[in-house]
Amino acid sequence: MKKTAAVVLTFVLLLGLVPTFSGLVSAMYGTKIIDGSLSDWTPSDLVAVGKGTGLEGANLDRLYVSWDDDYLYIAIKTNNTQSWNVAYGIGIDVDPGTGNGYVSGGDSWGRSIEFSSGFALDYEVYFWWGNSSGMGTDNFNTWTGSGWDYKGISSVGGSFTYTGNTSTGLQMIEIKIPWSALGGKPEKIAVMAWVTGSGGSAVDSLPVDPAIDYANIGGEWGDTDTFTSMAVLYVAPKTIDGNLSDWSENELAAEDTTGTGVDVGNLSKFYVSWDDQYLYLAIETNNTKNGGMAYGFGIDIDPGTGNGYTAGGDAWGRGIEFSNGYALDYEVYFWWDDGSASITAAQLNPYEGGWSWPSLTDMGGKYNYTGDSSTGIKTLEVAVPWSAIGGMPSKFAVAAWVTGEGGSAVDVLPQESVAEDSTDEWDDTDVITEMADFEMFIPVPELTASITGPAIAGLNRTTEYRVTVKNLGSLPASDARVRAYVNDTLISNWTVDLGPGEEREFTFTWKPNETGRYVLKVTVDEDNLIEEANEDNNVVTMDVNVEWVGNIEVDGNPDDWPSADLANDTYTVINGTFIWRDAENDQRTDNDRYLDKTNHTSSHADLTEVAVTKDDHYVYFLFRFRNMSNMELGADGATFIAVPIDYKDGGKAGGFAGSMDMKSVIEWDIQMAVNLKCSGCTGKTAVEPAGENVESMLYFIDPDNNIITVNGAAVGVNLSANTVEVKIPVEVFNSARDFSFQVATGLSWGGGVWNFGEPFSDDEISDAVDVLSDKPTRDEVRDGYLDYYIHIETNGMIEKANDVDYTPVRRKMQMQKFWRGFVSLNKYYGVWHFENDYGRYLELDEYFRNATLPEEIRQKVEEYENTVNDLLKLYNDGKENIDNGNAALGASIKIFRAYTGLKKVVHEMEELKKIVEEGNLERLEYLKELSKNLTKTIDGNLDDWDVQSIAADETGYGQDGANLKALYVDYDDQFLYIAITTENRASWRISYGIALDYKDGGYTTGQDSWSRKVSFDRGIDAQLYFFWNGEFFGDPGTSTITSAQLALWNGTGWRYEDLKWVGFYAYTGNQKDGLQTLEIAIPWEALGVKPGEINIVAYVTGQGAGDSAVDSLPLQDAVKDTDPGQEWGDEDTFTQFATVTVE
Repeated sequence: MKKTAAVVLTFVLLLGLVPTFSGLVSAMYGTKIIDGSLSDWTPSDLVAVGKGTGLEGANLDRLYVSWDDDYLYIAIKTNNTQSWNVAYGIGIDVDPGTGNGYVSGGDSWGRSIEFSSGFALDYEVYFWWGNSSGMGTDNFNTWTGSGWDYKGISSVGGSFTYTGNTSTGLQMIEIKIPWSALGGKPEKIAVMAWVTGSGGSAVDSLPVDPAIDYANIGGEWGDTDTFTSMAVLYVAPKTIDGNLSDWSENELAAEDTTGTGVDVGNLSKFYVSWDDQYLYLAIETNNTKNGGMAYGFGIDIDPGTGNGYTAGGDAWGRGIEFSNGYALDYEVYFWWDDGSASITAAQLNPYEGGWSWPSLTDMGGKYNYTGDSSTGIKTLEVAVPWSAIGGMPSKFAVAAWVTGEGGSAVDVLPQESVAEDSTDEWDDTDVITEMADFEMFIPVPELTASITGPAIAGLNRTTEYRVTVKNLGSLPASDARVRAYVNDTLISNWTVDLGPGEEREFTFTWKPNETGRYVLKVTVDEDNLIEEANEDNNVVTMDVNVEWVGNIEVDGNPDDWPSADLANDTYTVINGTFIWRDAENDQRTDNDRYLDKTNHTSSHADLTEVAVTKDDHYVYFLFRFRNMSNMELGADGATFIAVPIDYKDGGKAGGFAGSMDMKSVIEWDIQMAVNLKCSGCTGKTAVEPAGENVESMLYFIDPDNNIITVNGAAVGVNLSANTVEVKIPVEVFNSARDFSFQVATGLSWGGGVWNFGEPFSDDEISDAVDVLSDKPTRDEVRDGYLDYYIHIETNGMIEKANDVDYTPVRRKMQMQKFWRGFVSLNKYYGVWHFENDYGRYLELDEYFRNATLPEEIRQKVEEYENTVNDLLKLYNDGKENIDNGNAALGASIKIFRAYTGLKKVVHEMEELKKIVEEGNLERLEYLKELSKNLTKTIDGNLDDWDVQSIAADETGYGQDGANLKALYVDYDDQFLYIAITTENRASWRISYGIALDYKDGGYTTGQDSWSRKVSFDRGIDAQLYFFWNGEFFGDPGTSTITSAQLALWNGTGWRYEDLKWVGFYAYTGNQKDGLQTLEIAIPWEALGVKPGEINIVAYVTGQGAGDSAVDSLPLQDAVKDTDPGQEWGDEDTFTQFATVTVE
């Protein structure tokens, strides 16, 4: 056997290979700078090392963790060489071992990642990395006990930064999370990181976990992973009590594996840790006898320099010396008195050319121990104040030993061999050449600079640039010099003091007098007079093109454009400028609930004006929007503008840029795209030249979707002014005097626009948010075409404009194509279906003729026979003439009417057969008789209601597809009548609930009858639920009610009744606007009693279990206490009910 020196760097390299719950890792206290550099992360912060997946875009390498009093810091490094669509997740368990938290069922991003072995997540951090867009959504998600609460990292007081690109993928990411967001600083935490795809499970993790089959890594994308190997870290200060239970095996500096030592002095384990106040040291012994012994620790605060004690007798005169670059600055000594079985002396001995011998406690230190008169000392725990040893060093080395009353060491850690190299170890001289080495990051200032302003400047125009200087470090910086240069010529300079985390802004102006390309440069602490964590990020440059400026300066400022007072959706040409006034609030808002980065509104994509003008050099476009203050450049969901332009023969009526899933009707030659979710974009203003890829702020494509280089084109954006300007060189138009164009806007995710249909898929559902058209956007793009365009005529300037609606022409062409297809369809498809369904009809007819049926049902079957005979004649006439030239269209219509009519008959007979077989004929007859007692016609039409609403929304609160307007209640001797109306403008997949309290007791909290997270402050005796099957992530649904239930509380649970068998309901609604009215009649008998009073609340929830309410009547805080996009998944408690007195 051999005693091992477990130097921290060597040890932590093993952590990713052998993860266990009991093995706590050696991450240490320390403040980190979140700046995209790992230079301040040391080997002591390394938690786990990856195994190597072989997956070029999903390959984790290192996991680092550190903390201070305010924040938890986490860093991940990858070995990615490609950019893939992947999600990076981090799980945090603040009470490992208890099992409290999320363990299974799909994590916060729906991934098949689960936990066991005492681990249960309290928080998840997630990032989405797009292969062509880079960093996307970030989430800080809290487990609520029954679901997840979603927030952004910044919204909880945290921050992150990263490095990577769309070529090699994410390279590293640094995160800081305030302890306050984690419920306060706990005793210990468990941490794990992983990478997944757009669904499924993990393909790599840190620490490496057995759940991932690295030998079959290709099969890991879609399985379920149950993690058992989180990294557990103690983050609380050490308790100096002699009990080493709060020390982890991975805080070992060294461990005895040989048994070297003597019976009265045998070191077993040596631990090292620290926080901002203390260096902590601890030893555990294997002593088997009691004897008077000295226990010593050596501390070198600058290893490698040789400064300090090396030879001649240490602080207590022992023959212990040092070499190999080690030289002690301090020793800590203790005397174990065997007679009293206690420590009788404890000193902290500084070396300053000679030794001194102050008491450890007088220097602010602490110690405690365990031991007895039988086996001597067993544990010794020490806290040495950093202030007593000159402050926290960036590096230090430590060793531990035990000696007798004099002489040398009889046991040493980590270098055991020095204590077994002599036959007389009590009295020889031991020269220690190995110590346990540690590094820590010492807080210093960290200065960075950035420069923002136009990337294109006008010749002889004064242009302003903004310089931002930040101190990312944790110490102040004084007298920092900031300089700005143009082509290395100093143009401005400042001197600034910056506290930790502080930033300052400066501006300078520049008026170039020659065209060309210039380099602006800003430096901070150029002379390196301030010690920083990273000296490589103090210079920033920016390329600027200086160009001739014509009628319009493309800077995002619209003041140089003319204006006109126009009605909505009309245009004019004034002073050589075409101006279109677009109606406000006509954009599609279906995706607003998902717009976390733009305050859940698409006002930034709602066009209000489009203008076009021209001079001898450029054609200019101006786009105004309703309100762009809700976003910043680079935000997910930012504005996207697509403008196809037709200026010559030979183009193509292709699609719109950004994969907008919409077709153009003009044969365009070039298309302009403005993408404000551009790579590297930030802030509120920008001026940029046209780029060469789809992540550029401005780019151009040809009809085959290839990028076109357009030199001289530029875009200017001013979000505060709600404007985007673009200029295109006239050379692009090849001297054409007229051109046509269209305009469509979208919500950008970077490489394209958000889908209104199936996510991340190309389909037939337009993804346009707003378009230039004289019709509402929803109507214009309903069929996936933009038919409206503007034709411009020029003669040195804009002379004339015409608007064209291509809809009638295209519809005529489509109709001709449709009828040709209609004839062919019915000739084959219609004939086949009629004959197939006719065979089924004969089977059903025979079934009913052989069954014992009530007279009314038998009459119904005979009616079906007469109907089918008529349809058969119609079918035979059509089939006879389907190939007869001009008669073919009429014949196909007959076949169509015949087979669709027969399908309806067969469907009704199938339903009637089901009723017979399920024994519901009596129930059907009962309901028929019961319906005769109704005093309202239950048809979804509320014209026969003469009562006032008992609750109404007068504020307009609600979302497009979930917007309740009014609640009505009426009654008679036999029925309770309930009706709701909505102001829905979209058909979403949602549930409508109505809760009734009419007797003592009832359901109050938990999940209600449809497992929605809805609770009540009074007992609910019955619930009515209706499922509206509208659109859901691209699935259009049926836009009908597909389930309706009455649920009755029985004291311990719910009893469910299909509403169609106990009462009556009807509704109105459609695929465009969703549910509009809902009318219900419930017999008092079904509720069990006709009460004297009913308390009622109606509400709308999401479509699945675990969802909560987003609107209610009466309207109340429960559905308004979070952002609209977050309301779908929180927990709601209703406290307000409408009360109806029943006489």
